[in-house]
Amino acid sequence: MSKSKALMLSTTRLPFDHFVSGALVGAMSATALELGNKNKKTPLGVAKRVLKFSLGGGVVAAVGISASNSIAKGNYMSAATKTALGIGALILIENLIKPESN
Repeated sequence: MSKSKALMLSTTRLPFDHFVSGALVGAMSATALELGNKNKKTPLGVAKRVLKFSLGGGVVAAVGISASNSIAKGNYMSAATKTALGIGALILIENLIKPESN
């Protein structure tokens, strides 16, 4: 029985590929949450929240996968550094993108 290529794992993707995947997941999640949010919202506020989730999702995916690859290679200092930089990036996103309060 042949294996479907869709289910095969690979390490050939670059960190930015994972960022794009995470950003798309974040955008889809944020959009679904915003559609279900019954509070009064402006289009700009919705866009800012979706952007914030997208960037955060991208950072989490890229850094998480990159750090876990470092752990698999036994490079623990690299994994810790990547994780710290990822946390810093999330804090930066949190502080830079401020959707208005509802």
